Amino acid sequence: MSRVTYDFKLLSSGIPGMSLVMSMNEEAFDFINDEDYSTISNGSAPVDNNLLSDFASLAEAAHLQCDFN
Repeated sequence: MSRVTYDFKLLSSGIPGMSLVMSMNEEAFDFINDEDYSTISNGSAPVDNNLLSDFASLAEAAHLQCDFN
C-alpha cells in the first residue's frame, strides 16, 4: 500500500478565521513565495479561512497536494 505525502499541511493559527499553510518540502515553499504569500518565522503562511479553497485550487493546478486535517 502506498502512502500519500502532502506538500502542504493546513494548521490552526489560534486566531479565529485564520489558518496557517505549512510547506512540507522545498517545491511547496517555493510555490508560497512565488504566489506572494507572506511567511512568518516558522515558514508557514497565514491564510484567511475564506481563501483556503482558493489556495488549494491554485496548489492543485501546480500539482501540489494539501492535507486538510
